[in-house]
Amino acid sequence: MSFCSFIATNYEMPEVETKAKYITVKEAIELEIKPHELVPWEKMDPNSKILFVENEDDLNELVIKKDAYYDVSGYTSYPFIYEVNFIYSELRAKQLLEYLKENIREGQILELWKVWIGLDDNEINIPYIRCYYEELSLNHLVKLYNWNYEKFKEQYCIILER
Repeated sequence: MSFCSFIATNYEMPEVETKAKYITVKEAIELEIKPHELVPWEKMDPNSKILFVENEDDLNELVIKKDAYYDVSGYTSYPFIYEVNFIYSELRAKQLLEYLKENIREGQILELWKVWIGLDDNEINIPYIRCYYEELSLNHLVKLYNWNYEKFKEQYCIILER
């Protein structure tokens, strides 16, 4: 089974890109990036790609990209799917809350899902809540993404209306 979080809508939304990027070892040397002590640049192929971030926290940042790695068509009838990836922190949950409120259109519905892919579809009974965008709060997202929260929901859907 695999965890998947996604937004489903009937309109296109902006993506949120990652700050992490791949650069070559040669580019890392030119940028004077300090190598890891166990693997100096000289021992690596100059054309090898490495993952680079300015700040370690950027590895776990909020990323929202069109389409999803998994087929989630069985969960929603909306045509526009956006995969949501991040490691929970209050800051990232606030960023997601802001994104949702800024991007839900007047008179539209947006679904925010968190599901386990691979469960027997006949056994899926995912709880959901319906709320207006003015009512959506950080508490809703904490319940969805913070594994340590007392009222954490393993699978859940928030149906957001405006």
